[in-house]
Amino acid sequence: MEDRTGHSVLPQSMETAGCPAAIAFPNAVVRSLVDQTKDYLAREVGIEVTRARRGPRGLDRLNLKSSTAVVGVGGDFSALIAFSLPEELVNVLYDRLTAAFTVPAGDEALYRCEVVAEMANIIIGHCTARLSANGGRVTMSPPVLLDAAKPIPRVKDAVFESVSMDTPHGSFDINLVGPCDMFDTHLNYIQ
Repeated sequence: MEDRTGHSVLPQSMETAGCPAAIAFPNAVVRSLVDQTKDYLAREVGIEVTRARRGPRGLDRLNLKSSTAVVGVGGDFSALIAFSLPEELVNVLYDRLTAAFTVPAGDEALYRCEVVAEMANIIIGHCTARLSANGGRVTMSPPVLLDAAKPIPRVKDAVFESVSMDTPHGSFDINLVGPCDMFDTHLNYIQ
């Protein structure tokens, strides 16, 4: 859906597709993640998000891209939030965010990981007001980077939601995963 200026917007409400209402991710949280992501990419690295699409709630599978930063949040709202980016976008982020200094030889892979992790950390940090509906305490784990594409099938009580965002350098996803106690920080199921 687009507004009068041609910018993509998310619908105010979505069907829950069988997702229990108590676990559904609040529209205000999803909207805040989208808005803060657009702002960060435009302001910090000059990348325009040309389209944002919120997928249906209750997805049966997440398909993670080559680099995924996972942050756990707790408080009034509790979930794992995973920013999953394709290699091309990671390369652009790396080039632009390290342009002002020389990356030590041999540390390129570390810095490549760090730009993805720091992006997730900053965006989620800017969303903390929305993550606490009652002004309560919000906890955040340090970002964990997954550096390989992989599918994550949904099991019975897990809830997945995803927003896909398009840029000139590839499409990426913001995935919300819950309940947190079903997963470790690498998005593996806990037995």
